[in-house]
Amino acid sequence: MTSQHVRHGENIVGRLLVGFLIVAVIWRCSVFILQSTWQKKQSPAKYQQAGTQEHQLVTKEFDWATTEPKKLRPFKPIYHITMAIQNNSLSELIIMDKNYISRINLRRQLMERHQRTVHGCLPTGREAVHELYAFLMGEHLPSHYPSMFRLTESRKMLENRVTGRSFPVNPYEDGEECLRVLGQTVEEDMFLLHKTPEGHFTDAFVCCFPSGFNPSEKLGRLLKDVHGPVPSYEKIGASMERYFSKLEAGKSVKRNNWSIQTHPELFDCGGDATTVKDEPGRGDGSRIEETYFRSELQALTRLPKTGSVLFSFKTYMYPISDIKEEGLGPELADAMEGLRKGNAPGMWRYKGAERWAEKLCSYLRSP
Repeated sequence: MTSQHVRHGENIVGRLLVGFLIVAVIWRCSVFILQSTWQKKQSPAKYQQAGTQEHQLVTKEFDWATTEPKKLRPFKPIYHITMAIQNNSLSELIIMDKNYISRINLRRQLMERHQRTVHGCLPTGREAVHELYAFLMGEHLPSHYPSMFRLTESRKMLENRVTGRSFPVNPYEDGEECLRVLGQTVEEDMFLLHKTPEGHFTDAFVCCFPSGFNPSEKLGRLLKDVHGPVPSYEKIGASMERYFSKLEAGKSVKRNNWSIQTHPELFDCGGDATTVKDEPGRGDGSRIEETYFRSELQALTRLPKTGSVLFSFKTYMYPISDIKEEGLGPELADAMEGLRKGNAPGMWRYKGAERWAEKLCSYLRSP
């Protein structure tokens, strides 16, 4: 065989290799595009617009029954009224732990006893309620907590594997029925607001664990009026409205608050925290076994379709003795006294500190 024939054969082999490489590259790109398209269909883009936030899923091995509640300790030596916003992942929009079943059972009881108090929906809020319901029941819960929730084969029903109850993934026409289902499916309390020329307006809610207020009185009110009783709210009111307006679709942020509660009830809409109970010793902090550090993990999330803002929060209750046992007693005592030292001194009375601070500070600082 001549060298010319050899070179010719090498050229043919080279061209074939190049051809195979081109086909392989095209095939891999096609697979990548198809996978990307499928993933977008499975997880709608409207809920992926959360910037660089991770949208992590909880593993199938997640065991809610052995998961301890978060420990929130957001107190500081001096209280200043601020927004104190932090970035939040959509994966933490709904949080599960070992208190789930007891709290869900309590929420069902509260909705039976206090219907008009714990949920409500105006006509202007129905579309946002439908959007929230479809997202949580049809997408978020079964994908983030597959050990607790699963879709039926038809994908028309969501089965709660903890309670044994099933509900449709498509929203009910009645907005309040949607809220009742959400209220007995997740622990988070929720308020929906939409923007008006006068400010953000509350037009739907489900709230079984209010802390010293009647949630039904917030329905149909502007954000500034909802926070009317809060001392020095005017210092952050305008910033709150601007932040609500600028919050991006599909994005979530979070913050914490804290208070002291001298009874064990999660449902507390008895009104002003400064009200003194008639029973001797009740409410003054002397009954340590009935005194709790209460904190809410709050989140703000913009719904992509309606543009409504979801304000949601999960409530945590810790016996005050737990704080002391952790060695944080002196820090909490400082924070209690610091309620009247910052830019909102009215918080001292608003949170009821004039009733319980002296005795609790003494207890928290004791050996």
